[in-house]
Amino acid sequence: MTDFYPLKVARADKETPDSVVLHFDVPQNLADQFHFHPGQHLTIKSNINGEELRRCYSISSAPSENSLQVGIKAISEGRFSNFAVNEIKVGDELEVMTPQGHFGFTSSPERKVNYLGIAVGSGITPILSMLKTALEQEDNSTFTLLYGNRNVNSMMFRNQLLSLKNRYPHRLHVSYFFSRETNEVELWNGRLDGDKLRELGSNLFNWSDFDACYVCGPEEILESCYTALVEGGLSEENYHVERFNTATKSKAKPANQSENTQVTLKRDGRIMKIDMTSQDDSLLDAALRQGVDLPYACKGGVCATCICKVKSGQVEMGTNYSLEADQVEDGYVLSCQAVPTTSEIEIDFDV
Repeated sequence: MTDFYPLKVARADKETPDSVVLHFDVPQNLADQFHFHPGQHLTIKSNINGEELRRCYSISSAPSENSLQVGIKAISEGRFSNFAVNEIKVGDELEVMTPQGHFGFTSSPERKVNYLGIAVGSGITPILSMLKTALEQEDNSTFTLLYGNRNVNSMMFRNQLLSLKNRYPHRLHVSYFFSRETNEVELWNGRLDGDKLRELGSNLFNWSDFDACYVCGPEEILESCYTALVEGGLSEENYHVERFNTATKSKAKPANQSENTQVTLKRDGRIMKIDMTSQDDSLLDAALRQGVDLPYACKGGVCATCICKVKSGQVEMGTNYSLEADQVEDGYVLSCQAVPTTSEIEIDFDV
């Protein structure tokens, strides 16, 4: 169920001058609903200056910590992130959606995996959850973290990483990269992107040695990182990526979008009918315009909170960064990106 629940902020720890870690107080009766896998995210909703805003933030804690934490870094013109960093305080109550997302893994004591994590900026948050889980739960696994930032002062979770390195000196390997600060070793200088990974592959790492690679960072570096790693020997199926949800992404409408469509949708067991016209940007927007409360967060084809299944009729999607090819083949779509190409369509949000 993609439902919101009111959760109080138990702690609000400033990690850096422009970032905060929020610790939520989860009541015992909601413990099952907020159980999570490392790599998942929370959608947080709040009313800011009279406008409802929703944003996705990755969980930074490990399930074994019995603590629900998210790390938030303020971004330029980011209304929610600046609100979180500068105004949220202990005791505040926020509407929080149950954990979502398929990034990450389910740990097992029997696993023996050589993990590679690549994080830039606040992309460390889901990677940190996975790193802690792998080291705590899988005694035979190792984790190599490549972590890029502007400088030391902008680095989130620095103390946690130092503590983990001391605790697991032989199974955790961490390398830091700074784009606006000079290090004595030239290899550690510069932006952590595809060019840097090629340089690392030539001098230090054999990418084919890693069984699983998890990458989280700005959109503009992801393609170059993928190309560099695969060229260097990493198996394509071992590459997993999580994108930042920093803005709504524009999409081109298909030329054959239906002018008028009757939409039958199922949500929480209820059957509802709405009308969609070519003026609506997506199925989600049409439903929200007519007062239907549907799950959504980023509206950019990234987080998959708005996933549903097409039971009849046809749709096309503008942008899809989260659904796998087999899911699309099975009829799953992102309602924030989907428009109908037939005059009638039936979609199900309960599958």
